[in-house]
Amino acid sequence: MTISNNDLKKYSSLNRKIKRLEHQLFVVEGEKICKELIKNDFEYESIFATKNLQNEFPLSTLCSKKEIERISHLKSPSNVVAICKIPIFKINIKDKKPLIFLDNVNDPGNLGTIIRTLDWFGYKQVFCSENTVDCFNNKTVMASMGSIFRINCHYIDFTDFQKFFPGHVTYGTTLDGENIGSVMLKDKSIIVIGNESNGISKEILRII
Repeated sequence: MTISNNDLKKYSSLNRKIKRLEHQLFVVEGEKICKELIKNDFEYESIFATKNLQNEFPLSTLCSKKEIERISHLKSPSNVVAICKIPIFKINIKDKKPLIFLDNVNDPGNLGTIIRTLDWFGYKQVFCSENTVDCFNNKTVMASMGSIFRINCHYIDFTDFQKFFPGHVTYGTTLDGENIGSVMLKDKSIIVIGNESNGISKEILRII
C-alpha cells in the first residue's frame, strides 16, 4: 500500500479545524506519541513511517521523508505520523471528581498542558466552551504528550453543561479569589477556568 496524492492533499489540510471536522480526522506526530496512540488502542486510519522506523511501527505504510513533510505541521517533522479518527465522546454523568470547565481557553499549548495534568490526576473527561481552542489542534495534541488519548474532551455550552449536573456547586477561578487549596470543595463541584487574558466570561460569572 502506498499513499496517494489525493490522500496527501487531504491529510495536509488537517492543520485547519474546518477540515478536521469535515473529514473527522486529526494528525498525530512523533515516535513517542504514536506509540501512546497504539498503546491506548485509539482508533486511527493510517500510520506513515520512513524506512528507519518501520520496524518500530510494523503496521505502518512506508513513506518518504518528503511525503511526511507534506502531512506534518511541524517545522522539523518527525519520521512517523498517524492519521487518527475523531472519536464520539459520551458524558459520564456519574463522574465523582470535581468537574473542570474551560471557558474560552485560547492557547493550544495551554489546553494540551491542562489535558496532560488532568490525566496525571486520574481524570477521564474535561468540558470546554464551544469557543475554546480545538483539542485536536496539532499543538494541543503535542503538548498533551499522549494524554489526549485518555481524556474525553466535551465541547458544550455552559448552560447545557449545567443541565447534566444540576446538583453541582460551581466555583470560578479569579485572580482575586481564595487559594483553591484552602477551599473545602463540595462533593459535587464544578471548577471554571477562564481565558488567559480576560478570565471567565461575564455570562458565566453571573451564574457562579
